[in-house]
Amino acid sequence: MAKSKLILFILFFYIGWTIKELTFHPKITDLELYLISFLIKMIFWIGLVVIYFVYIDRVKLQQIIDYIKLKQNIIKGVFTGGIIGLLLVAIEVTIFNGFRLDIGIRWIITPLTAFSEEVVFRGFVMNKLRDHRVKGYNFIQAILFMGIHFPIGIISGYSLLNYVTIFLVGYILGFIYKKTSSIWAPTIAHSVYNILIYLRQ
Repeated sequence: MAKSKLILFILFFYIGWTIKELTFHPKITDLELYLISFLIKMIFWIGLVVIYFVYIDRVKLQQIIDYIKLKQNIIKGVFTGGIIGLLLVAIEVTIFNGFRLDIGIRWIITPLTAFSEEVVFRGFVMNKLRDHRVKGYNFIQAILFMGIHFPIGIISGYSLLNYVTIFLVGYILGFIYKKTSSIWAPTIAHSVYNILIYLRQ
């Protein structure tokens, strides 16, 4: 019964987010609409997870915080995420000749967006799949993480390589989360990775 509720929740999440992305996905040049879109994402992604915990699992806020590992191993998580972030920067500097640092509001929005994605896919989906003893739960959450990028992929014209990369990033972030037992390690690594993409564009 609990597994069927999880499946229904994931379906609802995907359908709802696909509709939002395909009907309202403003460009960053329209800053006001872009910020509204960002707020919708934060409310939709984190809000739905909280609703699931409160109304389906019947747990309190402190239990949610513990479950997604928001307060566990903070120093280890920040340190690990920071080291991975520095390695990503070193690789980026080695491969590319320079950055454009004028990415504006994305310096703030990117870490918050990464946090919301980590809460949903590593803190919620991955943990729930593990709780239900689903084999290959990290692989499955990485597939689901790739899948949630299909709407933006349609809009932006992603190639097969883009999707493979998203899957690999999701899998590695899941591995980092599992090894550190902290949401902060994958959040920091994810933030740096996405910021580097924007700096490169």
